[in-house]
Amino acid sequence: MSWHSSLPDPSVACEQCRAPLISLLYCFGCDALQFPSGEVTPHEALGIPESFQVDLDLLEGRYQQLTVELHPDFYANASKREQRQSELASAVLNRAYNTIWDPVARANDLLPRLAQGTVLDERQLPAGFLMEMFELQESLDDLLDSGTPDEIVQTRTDLAERHASLISGLALHFAEAEATAPPSTLQTLQTDLNAERYLHRLLERFPV
Repeated sequence: MSWHSSLPDPSVACEQCRAPLISLLYCFGCDALQFPSGEVTPHEALGIPESFQVDLDLLEGRYQQLTVELHPDFYANASKREQRQSELASAVLNRAYNTIWDPVARANDLLPRLAQGTVLDERQLPAGFLMEMFELQESLDDLLDSGTPDEIVQTRTDLAERHASLISGLALHFAEAEATAPPSTLQTLQTDLNAERYLHRLLERFPV
């Protein structure tokens, strides 16, 4: 499929009725469970356009629809093969939904396929970022040990806002990357995702 296609890929047909599939897990045309031979991506599982931009209403609706159709309870009297496949498909569906719903997980899932063999540096960070993180780590040790509740809350708020700003910037970079896939933009996305992991780990240190 193209990155922004919302139509079924006519080359991917139901194993029984040969109609084009929306989801690679289930045929809505003849209500047949599918048995894909290879890996099914999250977007293929849910039958939504493979793009960082997501129609959340479509995502939620398709997930609920497939959850019902794939639920193992409906295959209690089916063959052992179908029972096993319904369990596997339900697990794939749940992972797919969680991946696409979370923008960071979605970005990490999409970027390797978008890069299509372009080698990205998975250790590169923004200039000065690593030293800043070391300093933040040290100051955070002292803050959590002896800081006031207000100081802790304010520091967490500042970090959370920075984390949110980084995530919101992913959409702009993905829009450019999905249009032309320039290596520089792909690396910018990878660098941002590398930085996100550091910020996420710092945020996890704060009490809930």
